[in-house]
Amino acid sequence: MSRLVDQAAELLSRLVSCPSVNPGRGAPAGPPFGEAAMADLLAGLLSGWGAETRKAEIAPGRFNLIARFEGADPGRSLMLEAHADTVSVAGMTIDPFVPVVRDGRLYGRGSCDCKGPMAAMLLAIRTVLDEAARPPATVYFVATGDEEVGAGGARRLMADGFRVDAAVVGEPTDLAVVCAHKGAYRCRIVTKGRAAHSSDPSQGVSAIARMARVVEAIDGPLARELRRTRHPALGSPTVSVGVICGGRQVNIVPDRCEIEVDRRTLPGETADGVERQFRDHLDVLRAADPALEYALEALEWLPAFEESPDGPLARRVGGACEKVLGRAEFKGVPWTANVGIFRQAGIPCLLFGPGSIRQAHTADEYVELDQVARAAAVYAEIIRGS
Repeated sequence: MSRLVDQAAELLSRLVSCPSVNPGRGAPAGPPFGEAAMADLLAGLLSGWGAETRKAEIAPGRFNLIARFEGADPGRSLMLEAHADTVSVAGMTIDPFVPVVRDGRLYGRGSCDCKGPMAAMLLAIRTVLDEAARPPATVYFVATGDEEVGAGGARRLMADGFRVDAAVVGEPTDLAVVCAHKGAYRCRIVTKGRAAHSSDPSQGVSAIARMARVVEAIDGPLARELRRTRHPALGSPTVSVGVICGGRQVNIVPDRCEIEVDRRTLPGETADGVERQFRDHLDVLRAADPALEYALEALEWLPAFEESPDGPLARRVGGACEKVLGRAEFKGVPWTANVGIFRQAGIPCLLFGPGSIRQAHTADEYVELDQVARAAAVYAEIIRGS
């Protein structure tokens, strides 16, 4: 295992040193933003290992990278997927793109989310290729773009008709097998008022005051309604107001206010159903105040995910964990990942990877190299059993 740890440190250092910051919704790509450099790095590496590689542009300067290793039985297929983009480096207390190994940890942006899992997958593929000319089944390694803001790469992959028999998605799960996660519905709500000079507020209508009632309805009646529903692995759905903006200057009664809301969903919920729930609560406010004007705009929909812990893929992944780690832990998580998009398209999926979500997106992001090595051994065992 110590040799695998050294290999993990070397490969992960290459990945972290290649900036791939998500530029944000609609923003232009270009160093250090976007996945182009990562796609080129991976294409060069994997084509050298004998893979057929192709890049698929998902936005200007932004790419998915798909690598195919034909199996001894090409009629069966497995995808190992990890996203190539990272969150912003703003506020980091370490150099984000200069990897440092200290006390068994590798520090740098993306080391945990999601280049640690990516490095483990690549090491697993290399291990299996060193054992045999071909993997048992066709293996696809996919590095998607734009996971951190809208899952654009995963959506494009599915829209292009890409399908496999099963998929293991890499995320920092602390070497547990994740068989369920919450989804996310995000929306913008706008209230309108009437501007007036603040010396006589009675001549205007404050959009901020109206929005205060909307926020109270979301944090109060809607949140209480959500707490009455529970999923055995995921708990209750949640709602949170994350952004608020209103008014133009202090001496003008504000005629506009907006909020952005994050609603975490459970398997089986739909975007239409969640939006209807919001509108039902807002309509109660409007019934009490017919003059209240509001607009609701859906911003993002990421479906929740659930896979049976007793299914064929779970048995294969669980068996690999038991063989390498001596245990197989199955759990649900409150965050979202690309796996929801893949499962919605009918692909059996599970999440597994090294690192803790507690280190993801942090100012001094790191991953335990021993976990990366052990994850690589588990992924290799999954490939052997495909």
